[in-house]
Amino acid sequence: MPKACFNALLAGAVLALAMPAHAELTFSDPWLRAVPPVSPTMAGYATLNNTGEDTVIITGVSTPVAGHTMLHDVETAADGSRRMVHLHHLAIPAGESLVLAPGNRHLMLMKLTQVPAPGDSVEVCFHLNGGQDACAAFPVKRASQSDG
Repeated sequence: MPKACFNALLAGAVLALAMPAHAELTFSDPWLRAVPPVSPTMAGYATLNNTGEDTVIITGVSTPVAGHTMLHDVETAADGSRRMVHLHHLAIPAGESLVLAPGNRHLMLMKLTQVPAPGDSVEVCFHLNGGQDACAAFPVKRASQSDG
């Protein structure tokens, strides 16, 4: 094997080993809470699973049915009142999961351009640090009494 070819193969192998492991974001039980057809907002929930070897950092969220989408958490004040607060990013360590649930961290779809009905499915994309997107179909469901 010519020395130049061998050096190129060796350099490629070294680069492949030096590259960081790929972070993977998967979704369990994604859903959007059904709202009246005139509502300007709706909330979304899922369990976000990092199946990769690096921390996943979510820097934003988007969907074609909303003019603006945000990640929110719910904060409880000393007087017991609760309010939503904007999360600028979420970090999920390798091998761990993060739950977006009613009364807790969740998605807020705002300025809806169309209001999906129960039974519809909406694509939601999570923007990851490094320019990647992880997208999933979120079915629209009516909330049960136990969802809070």
